[in-house]
Amino acid sequence: MPEDIFGDAVPPAQRTPRKRVFSDKDRRTLRERLTDCARNTDLYELAETLPPPGRIGRPRHYPDVAFLFFLAARSVLASARRAAAHLEDPEVWTILKTGARAELGAAEAARLPEAGPTRAQWLRAQRRLRERSHELWESYRVLALEQALEQGIFPEHETRSWSSPQRHQLIAADGTVLKSPTLARASQSVDMTTGEIRYHRIDPASVSQMEGGGTEVFGPKYVFFSARKDENYLSRVFLDSRYVPHLHPGGEAAVAVEGVIDIMSAAPGCMGTLYDGAMRGVHRDAIARYGGLVINKQHKGNEPQFYESLRRGRCTHELWAAGGRIAEKVHFADGTAELVPVPIKRLERRGVRTFRWYHVLAIPCRHGVHEYRVGVGTTSRKDERPPGESDEERGFHRAEHLQQIPEFTRTHQLVYPYRSDAESGHAQLDASLWNGRLISYGVEAQQLLTLGFVLAQNSTSRALYEEGASMLRPTA
Repeated sequence: MPEDIFGDAVPPAQRTPRKRVFSDKDRRTLRERLTDCARNTDLYELAETLPPPGRIGRPRHYPDVAFLFFLAARSVLASARRAAAHLEDPEVWTILKTGARAELGAAEAARLPEAGPTRAQWLRAQRRLRERSHELWESYRVLALEQALEQGIFPEHETRSWSSPQRHQLIAADGTVLKSPTLARASQSVDMTTGEIRYHRIDPASVSQMEGGGTEVFGPKYVFFSARKDENYLSRVFLDSRYVPHLHPGGEAAVAVEGVIDIMSAAPGCMGTLYDGAMRGVHRDAIARYGGLVINKQHKGNEPQFYESLRRGRCTHELWAAGGRIAEKVHFADGTAELVPVPIKRLERRGVRTFRWYHVLAIPCRHGVHEYRVGVGTTSRKDERPPGESDEERGFHRAEHLQQIPEFTRTHQLVYPYRSDAESGHAQLDASLWNGRLISYGVEAQQLLTLGFVLAQNSTSRALYEEGASMLRPTA
Protein backbone atom coordinates (compact mmCIF):
# COMPACT_ATOMS: atom_id res chain seq x y z
CA MET A 1 0.00 0.00 0.00
CA PRO A 2 1.60 3.34 -1.01
CA GLU A 3 2.66 5.75 1.77
CA ASP A 4 0.74 4.06 4.57
CA ILE A 5 2.19 4.94 7.97
CA PHE A 6 1.44 1.49 9.39
CA GLY A 7 2.83 -0.45 6.41
CA ASP A 8 1.59 -3.56 4.67
CA ALA A 9 1.20 -6.79 6.62
CA VAL A 10 3.85 -9.42 5.85
CA PRO A 11 2.68 -12.98 5.08
CA PRO A 12 3.44 -15.47 7.89
CA ALA A 13 5.95 -17.41 5.77
CA GLN A 14 8.03 -14.26 5.25
CA ARG A 15 8.18 -13.09 8.86
CA THR A 16 11.49 -13.24 10.70
CA PRO A 17 11.41 -14.85 14.19
CA ARG A 18 12.29 -12.25 16.83
CA LYS A 19 12.17 -14.25 20.06
CA ARG A 20 15.54 -14.76 21.72
CA VAL A 21 16.40 -18.39 22.43
CA PHE A 22 16.54 -19.36 26.10
CA SER A 23 20.12 -20.19 27.14
CA ASP A 24 21.94 -21.46 30.25
CA LYS A 25 22.77 -17.85 31.15
CA ASP A 26 19.08 -17.20 31.69
CA ARG A 27 18.70 -19.87 34.36
CA ARG A 28 18.18 -18.89 38.00
CA THR A 29 18.68 -21.39 40.82
CA LEU A 30 16.32 -21.65 43.78
CA ARG A 31 18.97 -20.18 46.07
CA GLU A 32 19.45 -17.25 43.72
CA ARG A 33 15.69 -16.68 43.59
CA LEU A 34 15.48 -16.67 47.40
CA THR A 35 18.44 -14.29 47.59
CA ASP A 36 16.69 -11.98 45.13
CA CYS A 37 13.65 -11.88 47.44
CA ALA A 38 15.73 -11.20 50.55
CA ARG A 39 17.57 -8.31 48.86
CA ASN A 40 14.42 -6.68 47.47
CA THR A 41 13.87 -3.37 49.27
CA ASP A 42 10.12 -3.59 48.56
CA LEU A 43 9.88 -6.58 50.90
CA TYR A 44 10.93 -4.41 53.85
CA GLU A 45 8.85 -1.41 52.79
CA LEU A 46 5.80 -3.63 52.48
CA ALA A 47 6.40 -4.98 56.01
CA GLU A 48 6.41 -1.40 57.32
CA THR A 49 2.85 -0.89 56.07
CA LEU A 50 1.50 -3.59 58.39
CA PRO A 51 0.30 -2.50 61.85
CA PRO A 52 2.74 -3.19 64.70
CA PRO A 53 1.93 -5.96 67.20
CA GLY A 54 -0.20 -5.07 70.20
CA ARG A 55 1.14 -4.82 73.73
CA ILE A 56 -1.16 -7.55 75.06
CA GLY A 57 -0.25 -11.20 74.73
CA ARG A 58 2.90 -13.11 73.91
CA PRO A 59 5.47 -11.22 71.80
CA ARG A 60 5.76 -12.39 68.21
CA HIS A 61 8.62 -14.77 67.58
CA TYR A 62 9.10 -13.50 64.01
CA PRO A 63 8.65 -10.00 62.53
CA ASP A 64 6.29 -9.38 59.60
CA VAL A 65 9.16 -9.25 57.12
CA ALA A 66 9.93 -12.91 57.90
CA PHE A 67 6.43 -13.98 56.91
CA LEU A 68 6.43 -11.81 53.76
CA PHE A 69 9.70 -13.54 52.85
CA PHE A 70 8.00 -16.89 53.52
CA LEU A 71 5.14 -15.77 51.24
CA ALA A 72 7.56 -15.06 48.37
CA ALA A 73 9.51 -18.26 49.08
CA ARG A 74 6.27 -20.26 48.91
CA SER A 75 5.86 -19.06 45.32
CA VAL A 76 9.47 -19.91 44.44
CA LEU A 77 9.27 -23.38 46.01
CA ALA A 78 5.65 -24.09 44.95
CA SER A 79 4.28 -25.05 48.40
CA ALA A 80 4.25 -23.95 52.03
CA ARG A 81 5.61 -27.33 53.19
CA ARG A 82 8.69 -26.99 50.96
CA ALA A 83 9.16 -23.37 51.97
CA ALA A 84 9.05 -24.29 55.68
CA ALA A 85 11.45 -27.19 55.16
CA HIS A 86 13.96 -24.97 53.38
CA LEU A 87 13.72 -22.00 55.73
CA GLU A 88 14.13 -24.18 58.84
CA ASP A 89 17.61 -24.94 57.53
CA PRO A 90 19.88 -22.31 59.17
CA GLU A 91 22.01 -22.03 56.03
CA VAL A 92 19.01 -21.11 53.91
CA TRP A 93 17.60 -18.85 56.63
CA THR A 94 20.89 -16.94 56.57
CA ILE A 95 19.78 -15.58 53.18
CA LEU A 96 17.09 -13.47 54.85
CA LYS A 97 19.34 -12.51 57.76
CA THR A 98 21.94 -11.23 55.31
CA GLY A 99 19.33 -9.26 53.39
CA ALA A 100 17.88 -7.84 56.60
CA ARG A 101 21.34 -6.78 57.75
CA ALA A 102 21.82 -4.82 54.51
CA GLU A 103 18.38 -3.18 54.62
CA LEU A 104 17.59 -2.80 58.34
CA GLY A 105 20.99 -2.90 60.01
CA ALA A 106 22.89 -5.40 62.11
CA ALA A 107 20.79 -4.85 65.23
CA GLU A 108 17.49 -5.76 63.51
CA ALA A 109 19.05 -8.74 61.74
CA ALA A 110 20.39 -10.03 65.07
CA ARG A 111 16.83 -10.14 66.47
CA LEU A 112 15.83 -12.74 63.91
CA PRO A 113 15.77 -16.33 65.24
CA GLU A 114 18.38 -18.83 64.10
CA ALA A 115 15.94 -20.69 61.82
CA GLY A 116 12.84 -19.84 59.85
CA PRO A 117 9.18 -20.30 60.85
CA THR A 118 7.50 -23.68 60.77
CA ARG A 119 4.49 -24.36 58.59
CA ALA A 120 2.20 -24.11 61.65
CA GLN A 121 3.61 -20.67 62.48
CA TRP A 122 3.11 -19.63 58.89
CA LEU A 123 -0.52 -20.76 58.87
CA ARG A 124 -1.23 -18.67 61.97
CA ALA A 125 0.48 -15.63 60.46
CA GLN A 126 -1.30 -16.19 57.16
CA ARG A 127 -4.68 -15.65 58.83
CA ARG A 128 -3.52 -12.21 59.95
CA LEU A 129 -1.98 -11.32 56.58
CA ARG A 130 -5.08 -12.54 54.75
CA GLU A 131 -7.14 -9.88 56.52
CA ARG A 132 -4.69 -7.27 55.19
CA SER A 133 -4.38 -8.63 51.63
CA HIS A 134 -6.27 -5.73 50.08
CA GLU A 135 -4.16 -3.10 51.90
CA LEU A 136 -0.96 -4.98 51.04
CA TRP A 137 -1.88 -4.95 47.34
CA GLU A 138 -2.75 -1.25 47.48
CA SER A 139 0.71 -0.52 48.88
CA TYR A 140 2.54 -2.87 46.56
CA ARG A 141 0.98 -1.44 43.39
CA VAL A 142 2.80 1.81 44.12
CA LEU A 143 6.08 0.00 44.82
CA ALA A 144 5.81 -2.15 41.67
CA LEU A 145 5.24 0.88 39.46
CA GLU A 146 8.20 2.67 41.07
CA GLN A 147 10.34 -0.38 40.26
CA ALA A 148 9.16 -0.33 36.66
CA LEU A 149 10.05 3.34 36.31
CA GLU A 150 13.49 2.71 37.85
CA GLN A 151 14.12 -0.01 35.27
CA GLY A 152 13.38 2.30 32.36
CA ILE A 153 9.77 1.24 31.73
CA PHE A 154 7.26 3.98 30.85
CA PRO A 155 9.87 6.80 30.57
CA GLU A 156 8.01 10.10 30.75
CA HIS A 157 10.41 12.26 28.76
CA GLU A 158 11.28 9.79 26.00
CA THR A 159 10.12 10.51 22.47
CA ARG A 160 6.79 8.83 21.78
CA SER A 161 5.34 7.79 18.45
CA TRP A 162 1.64 6.95 18.62
CA SER A 163 1.84 5.15 15.30
CA SER A 164 4.82 3.03 16.40
CA PRO A 165 4.87 2.47 20.18
CA GLN A 166 7.73 0.57 21.79
CA ARG A 167 7.53 -2.47 24.03
CA HIS A 168 8.53 -0.65 27.24
CA GLN A 169 5.82 1.98 26.67
CA LEU A 170 2.91 -0.49 26.77
CA ILE A 171 1.16 -2.66 29.36
CA ALA A 172 0.74 -6.34 28.55
CA ALA A 173 -2.45 -7.50 30.26
CA ASP A 174 -4.69 -10.54 30.16
CA GLY A 175 -7.09 -12.50 32.31
CA THR A 176 -6.62 -16.09 33.39
CA VAL A 177 -8.70 -18.65 35.25
CA LEU A 178 -6.69 -20.38 37.98
CA LYS A 179 -7.63 -23.95 38.76
CA SER A 180 -9.72 -24.27 41.90
CA PRO A 181 -8.00 -25.86 44.93
CA THR A 182 -10.81 -28.42 44.99
CA LEU A 183 -12.97 -30.18 42.43
CA ALA A 184 -15.99 -30.03 44.76
CA ARG A 185 -18.68 -27.59 43.65
CA ALA A 186 -21.16 -28.22 46.48
CA SER A 187 -20.57 -28.30 50.22
CA GLN A 188 -22.23 -31.69 50.52
CA SER A 189 -23.16 -34.65 48.37
CA VAL A 190 -25.18 -37.80 48.87
CA ASP A 191 -24.01 -41.30 48.01
CA MET A 192 -27.01 -42.64 46.06
CA THR A 193 -26.12 -46.23 46.96
CA THR A 194 -25.62 -45.97 50.73
CA GLY A 195 -27.37 -42.68 51.44
CA GLU A 196 -24.25 -41.37 53.18
CA ILE A 197 -23.97 -37.56 53.29
CA ARG A 198 -20.46 -36.40 52.50
CA TYR A 199 -19.19 -32.93 53.34
CA HIS A 200 -16.71 -31.09 51.14
CA ARG A 201 -14.63 -27.98 51.45
CA ILE A 202 -15.37 -25.63 48.57
CA ASP A 203 -13.72 -22.47 47.28
CA PRO A 204 -16.22 -19.56 47.43
CA ALA A 205 -14.33 -17.70 44.68
CA SER A 206 -14.42 -20.53 42.12
CA VAL A 207 -17.01 -20.81 39.37
CA SER A 208 -17.12 -22.54 36.01
CA GLN A 209 -15.68 -20.16 33.40
CA MET A 210 -14.71 -20.26 29.73
CA GLU A 211 -11.18 -19.43 28.62
CA GLY A 212 -9.97 -18.57 25.14
CA GLY A 213 -10.53 -21.40 22.69
CA GLY A 214 -13.72 -22.49 24.44
CA THR A 215 -12.00 -24.43 27.25
CA GLU A 216 -14.05 -24.70 30.45
CA VAL A 217 -12.08 -24.18 33.67
CA PHE A 218 -13.41 -24.27 37.23
CA GLY A 219 -11.79 -21.58 39.34
CA PRO A 220 -11.49 -17.83 40.00
CA LYS A 221 -10.43 -15.34 37.32
CA TYR A 222 -7.67 -12.76 37.76
CA VAL A 223 -6.29 -10.10 35.44
CA PHE A 224 -2.52 -9.53 35.51
CA PHE A 225 -0.72 -6.41 34.26
CA SER A 226 2.98 -6.38 33.41
CA ALA A 227 5.63 -4.62 31.33
CA ARG A 228 9.24 -5.11 30.40
CA LYS A 229 12.14 -3.09 29.01
CA ASP A 230 13.68 -5.72 26.71
CA GLU A 231 13.44 -9.36 25.70
CA ASN A 232 15.68 -10.69 28.49
CA TYR A 233 14.14 -13.56 30.40
CA LEU A 234 12.83 -12.90 33.92
CA SER A 235 13.09 -9.12 33.39
CA ARG A 236 9.30 -8.62 33.37
CA VAL A 237 7.84 -6.38 36.07
CA PHE A 238 4.35 -7.28 37.26
CA LEU A 239 2.42 -4.10 37.98
CA ASP A 240 -0.89 -5.35 39.31
CA SER A 241 -3.28 -8.27 39.72
CA ARG A 242 -7.05 -7.92 40.12
CA TYR A 243 -9.77 -10.39 40.93
CA VAL A 244 -12.73 -10.56 38.52
CA PRO A 245 -15.91 -11.21 40.53
CA HIS A 246 -18.41 -13.61 38.99
CA LEU A 247 -21.08 -11.77 36.96
CA HIS A 248 -19.14 -8.51 37.36
CA PRO A 249 -20.67 -5.82 35.05
CA GLY A 250 -18.48 -5.80 31.95
CA GLY A 251 -16.60 -8.89 33.09
CA GLU A 252 -12.85 -9.32 32.70
CA ALA A 253 -12.45 -6.45 30.24
CA ALA A 254 -14.10 -3.92 32.57
CA VAL A 255 -11.69 -4.85 35.37
CA ALA A 256 -8.80 -4.61 32.91
CA VAL A 257 -9.87 -1.12 31.78
CA GLU A 258 -9.90 0.09 35.39
CA GLY A 259 -6.41 -1.33 35.96
CA VAL A 260 -4.96 0.15 32.77
CA ILE A 261 -6.36 3.61 33.50
CA ASP A 262 -5.03 3.47 37.08
CA ILE A 263 -1.53 2.65 35.79
CA MET A 264 -1.69 5.32 33.08
CA SER A 265 -2.78 7.94 35.61
CA ALA A 266 0.28 7.18 37.75
CA ALA A 267 2.75 6.74 34.85
CA PRO A 268 2.48 9.53 32.23
CA GLY A 269 4.96 7.68 30.02
CA CYS A 270 2.59 4.73 29.58
CA MET A 271 1.05 4.83 26.09
CA GLY A 272 -1.63 2.16 26.41
CA THR A 273 -2.16 -1.58 26.55
CA LEU A 274 -1.89 -4.81 24.62
CA TYR A 275 -4.91 -7.07 25.12
CA ASP A 276 -6.74 -9.90 23.43
CA GLY A 277 -10.18 -9.90 21.81
CA ALA A 278 -11.95 -9.68 25.19
CA MET A 279 -11.68 -5.90 24.84
CA ARG A 280 -14.44 -4.66 22.57
CA GLY A 281 -15.39 -1.20 21.37
CA VAL A 282 -16.79 0.04 24.67
CA HIS A 283 -13.52 -0.82 26.42
CA ARG A 284 -11.35 0.70 23.68
CA ASP A 285 -13.46 3.83 23.92
CA ALA A 286 -12.76 4.28 27.65
CA ILE A 287 -8.98 3.93 27.30
CA ALA A 288 -8.80 6.00 24.10
CA ARG A 289 -10.70 8.85 25.75
CA TYR A 290 -8.15 8.72 28.56
CA GLY A 291 -5.39 9.13 25.97
CA GLY A 292 -4.13 5.57 25.58
CA LEU A 293 -3.73 3.08 22.77
CA VAL A 294 -5.52 -0.26 22.74
CA ILE A 295 -3.73 -2.73 20.50
CA ASN A 296 -5.72 -5.90 20.02
CA LYS A 297 -7.45 -7.93 17.34
CA GLN A 298 -10.81 -7.28 15.79
CA HIS A 299 -13.68 -9.47 16.92
CA LYS A 300 -14.31 -12.22 14.40
CA GLY A 301 -17.98 -11.31 14.13
CA ASN A 302 -17.27 -7.78 12.88
CA GLU A 303 -18.67 -7.41 9.37
CA PRO A 304 -17.83 -4.47 7.07
CA GLN A 305 -20.14 -1.51 7.62
CA PHE A 306 -20.95 1.36 5.29
CA TYR A 307 -19.38 4.58 6.56
CA GLU A 308 -20.24 7.38 4.12
CA SER A 309 -20.09 8.54 0.53
CA LEU A 310 -17.43 11.23 0.25
CA ARG A 311 -18.01 13.76 -2.52
CA ARG A 312 -15.09 15.91 -3.57
CA GLY A 313 -15.66 17.97 -6.70
CA ARG A 314 -16.45 15.72 -9.64
CA CYS A 315 -15.76 12.41 -7.82
CA THR A 316 -17.49 10.26 -5.22
CA HIS A 317 -15.78 7.75 -2.96
CA GLU A 318 -17.80 5.06 -1.19
CA LEU A 319 -16.12 4.50 2.19
CA TRP A 320 -16.63 1.48 4.43
CA ALA A 321 -15.29 0.40 7.83
CA ALA A 322 -13.57 -2.95 7.35
CA GLY A 323 -10.67 -4.68 9.08
CA GLY A 324 -10.38 -1.94 11.71
CA ARG A 325 -9.87 0.87 9.19
CA ILE A 326 -11.50 2.81 6.35
CA ALA A 327 -11.63 1.07 2.99
CA GLU A 328 -12.99 2.26 -0.33
CA LYS A 329 -15.42 0.11 -2.28
CA VAL A 330 -13.97 -0.20 -5.79
CA HIS A 331 -16.22 -1.48 -8.58
CA PHE A 332 -14.73 -3.36 -11.52
CA ALA A 333 -15.89 -3.72 -15.13
CA ASP A 334 -16.93 -7.34 -14.62
CA GLY A 335 -19.51 -6.27 -12.06
CA THR A 336 -17.55 -7.31 -8.98
CA ALA A 337 -16.47 -5.01 -6.16
CA GLU A 338 -13.72 -5.03 -3.56
CA LEU A 339 -13.01 -3.14 -0.35
CA VAL A 340 -9.53 -1.63 -0.77
CA PRO A 341 -7.90 -0.19 2.39
CA VAL A 342 -7.31 3.56 2.14
CA PRO A 343 -3.70 4.65 2.91
CA ILE A 344 -3.27 6.34 6.31
CA LYS A 345 -0.84 9.27 6.39
CA ARG A 346 -0.73 9.71 10.16
CA LEU A 347 -2.42 8.93 13.46
CA GLU A 348 -3.40 12.01 15.45
CA ARG A 349 -4.25 12.40 19.13
CA ARG A 350 -6.04 15.58 20.11
CA GLY A 351 -7.29 16.86 23.45
CA VAL A 352 -6.13 17.78 26.93
CA ARG A 353 -8.23 15.88 29.47
CA THR A 354 -10.50 13.91 27.17
CA PHE A 355 -8.79 12.77 23.99
CA ARG A 356 -9.93 12.12 20.43
CA TRP A 357 -8.10 10.07 17.83
CA TYR A 358 -8.02 10.45 14.05
CA HIS A 359 -6.68 8.75 10.96
CA VAL A 360 -5.60 11.24 8.31
CA LEU A 361 -6.38 9.41 5.06
CA ALA A 362 -4.85 9.89 1.64
CA ILE A 363 -7.68 8.74 -0.67
CA PRO A 364 -6.30 7.90 -4.14
CA CYS A 365 -8.23 9.54 -6.98
CA ARG A 366 -7.64 10.22 -10.69
CA HIS A 367 -8.31 13.88 -9.95
CA GLY A 368 -5.63 13.96 -7.24
CA VAL A 369 -5.21 12.53 -3.77
CA HIS A 370 -7.84 13.66 -1.22
CA GLU A 371 -6.73 14.19 2.37
CA TYR A 372 -9.54 13.32 4.77
CA ARG A 373 -9.64 13.04 8.56
CA VAL A 374 -11.68 10.23 10.16
CA GLY A 375 -12.24 9.71 13.89
CA VAL A 376 -11.13 6.34 15.32
CA GLY A 377 -11.01 4.62 18.69
CA THR A 378 -13.92 6.48 20.32
CA THR A 379 -17.67 6.50 19.69
CA SER A 380 -19.18 10.01 19.85
CA ARG A 381 -22.24 10.58 22.02
CA LYS A 382 -25.33 12.75 21.57
CA ASP A 383 -24.01 15.62 23.69
CA GLU A 384 -20.67 15.71 21.83
CA ARG A 385 -21.92 16.45 18.30
CA PRO A 386 -24.62 18.55 16.63
CA PRO A 387 -28.06 16.90 16.54
CA GLY A 388 -28.13 13.89 14.23
CA GLU A 389 -24.35 13.77 13.67
CA SER A 390 -23.15 11.66 16.60
CA ASP A 391 -22.18 8.01 16.19
CA GLU A 392 -24.70 7.11 18.85
CA GLU A 393 -27.55 8.59 16.81
CA ARG A 394 -26.25 7.11 13.56
CA GLY A 395 -26.02 3.66 15.16
CA PHE A 396 -22.35 3.37 14.23
CA HIS A 397 -20.07 1.91 16.90
CA ARG A 398 -16.88 3.63 15.78
CA ALA A 399 -14.66 2.27 18.55
CA GLU A 400 -15.70 -1.26 17.61
CA HIS A 401 -15.04 -0.92 13.88
CA LEU A 402 -12.15 1.58 13.59
CA GLN A 403 -8.96 0.80 15.50
CA GLN A 404 -6.17 3.23 16.31
CA ILE A 405 -3.62 0.78 14.91
CA PRO A 406 -5.46 -1.47 12.42
CA GLU A 407 -4.98 -5.20 12.78
CA PHE A 408 -3.88 -6.12 9.25
CA THR A 409 -0.82 -3.83 9.14
CA ARG A 410 2.91 -4.26 9.62
CA THR A 411 2.94 -2.12 12.79
CA HIS A 412 0.31 -4.33 14.38
CA GLN A 413 2.30 -7.42 13.41
CA LEU A 414 5.39 -6.00 15.13
CA VAL A 415 3.76 -4.69 18.30
CA TYR A 416 0.89 -7.07 19.09
CA PRO A 417 3.13 -10.15 19.71
CA TYR A 418 4.42 -8.41 22.85
CA ARG A 419 1.07 -9.41 24.37
CA SER A 420 2.49 -12.92 24.73
CA ASP A 421 4.25 -11.57 27.83
CA ALA A 422 0.91 -11.89 29.58
CA GLU A 423 0.54 -15.53 28.50
CA SER A 424 4.04 -16.45 29.67
CA GLY A 425 3.34 -14.73 32.98
CA HIS A 426 0.33 -16.99 33.45
CA ALA A 427 2.49 -20.03 32.68
CA GLN A 428 4.98 -18.95 35.34
CA LEU A 429 2.15 -18.56 37.84
CA ASP A 430 0.82 -22.05 37.06
CA ALA A 431 4.34 -23.44 37.48
CA SER A 432 4.58 -21.83 40.93
CA LEU A 433 1.47 -23.70 42.13
CA TRP A 434 1.53 -27.25 43.48
CA ASN A 435 0.27 -29.46 40.62
CA GLY A 436 -0.76 -26.27 38.80
CA ARG A 437 -3.68 -25.80 41.17
CA LEU A 438 -4.45 -23.06 43.69
CA ILE A 439 -3.52 -23.82 47.29
CA SER A 440 -5.72 -21.08 48.81
CA TYR A 441 -9.44 -20.81 49.46
CA GLY A 442 -11.28 -17.51 49.16
CA VAL A 443 -10.43 -14.22 47.47
CA GLU A 444 -8.39 -12.78 50.36
CA ALA A 445 -6.10 -15.82 50.60
CA GLN A 446 -5.74 -15.97 46.82
CA GLN A 447 -4.85 -12.29 46.64
CA LEU A 448 -2.14 -13.02 49.19
CA LEU A 449 -0.91 -15.86 46.99
CA THR A 450 -0.77 -13.68 43.87
CA LEU A 451 1.07 -11.02 45.88
CA GLY A 452 3.72 -13.58 46.83
CA PHE A 453 4.09 -14.67 43.21
CA VAL A 454 4.41 -11.10 41.91
CA LEU A 455 6.82 -10.17 44.70
CA ALA A 456 9.08 -13.14 43.91
CA GLN A 457 9.06 -12.46 40.16
CA ASN A 458 9.73 -8.75 40.58
CA SER A 459 12.56 -9.48 43.03
CA THR A 460 14.40 -11.44 40.35
CA SER A 461 13.66 -8.76 37.77
CA ARG A 462 15.17 -6.11 40.05
CA ALA A 463 18.21 -8.27 40.83
CA LEU A 464 18.92 -8.86 37.13
CA TYR A 465 18.52 -5.15 36.42
CA GLU A 466 20.92 -4.19 39.22
CA GLU A 467 23.45 -6.81 38.08
CA GLY A 468 23.32 -5.40 34.56
CA ALA A 469 23.58 -1.81 35.81
CA SER A 470 26.64 -2.66 37.96
CA MET A 471 28.38 -4.18 34.93
CA LEU A 472 27.82 -0.95 32.98
CA ARG A 473 29.20 1.34 35.70
CA PRO A 474 32.66 2.73 34.85
CA THR A 475 35.50 1.42 37.01
CA ALA A 476 38.33 3.54 38.34
